[in-house]
Amino acid sequence: MSKTNTSLDFREGIIRKRLDKINRTILVTSGKGGVGKSMVATTMAASMAKSGMKVGLLDADVYGPSSAFIFKVKDLPREDRHGLLPPVSNGVKVMSLDLFVKGKPLPISGKGARQIIKELLALTEWGDLDFLIVDTPPGTGDVLMTLIKTLGNKSSSIVVTLPTALSTSIVRRVIELLLSSQIPILGVLENMSYIASSKTRPIQSSEGKSLASEFGVKFLGELPIDYEASKVADAGDMQSLLKTDFARALVISLEKLNLIKNVELS
Repeated sequence: MSKTNTSLDFREGIIRKRLDKINRTILVTSGKGGVGKSMVATTMAASMAKSGMKVGLLDADVYGPSSAFIFKVKDLPREDRHGLLPPVSNGVKVMSLDLFVKGKPLPISGKGARQIIKELLALTEWGDLDFLIVDTPPGTGDVLMTLIKTLGNKSSSIVVTLPTALSTSIVRRVIELLLSSQIPILGVLENMSYIASSKTRPIQSSEGKSLASEFGVKFLGELPIDYEASKVADAGDMQSLLKTDFARALVISLEKLNLIKNVELS
């Protein structure tokens, strides 16, 4: 066995041991950029933590990480003999590549992205968690495939789409990939369905509901275009974000899956 293969085997063994301490892992996916997937992942993690669960968030979007920004986390993970201890914000353990590169561009190949994800999974000491939420990058490329292969039967997924036919045509590919990889799909969330302040619908159709029906998976509901949520997320104010119409709608969707309970966001 080559030196490279030995290193990979050793790292994968460490990852398995770390995953043994995590009850459930949920991949938040979309296949398309700009659908608000990171807002869903971060708000979901913070809402779960507020309800008393032990939650970690891995920002696996190595090309455009944003979770640390929304949580207003700037500190580097601490090192101890067990690995890297992720910083905690609003009760959530947050690990992101952006904690290391500090907003600077990181030109990396597909192979490099795969290695970064494996390093983060191998080095991060999450401890005991009820849930690890994984904010995945757009597309069906190297990073998502690495996550699927590495996390395997520890994972399920939530798929985020927009109410447009263009969005669902791309998201459909991710659903097909998840199903062919035997990753359970908990349901489809349709984001930006209506304007929170007026309840008006910029797009009349609900393509997300049709997409869920096409694949026989649960439709989790509609999330609003919420300007207040965007404003406080830009400010890194998670406590205010949890009080928005966007967060309330998301919690209702999560309650359908019994993923969250006993949380008061107002």
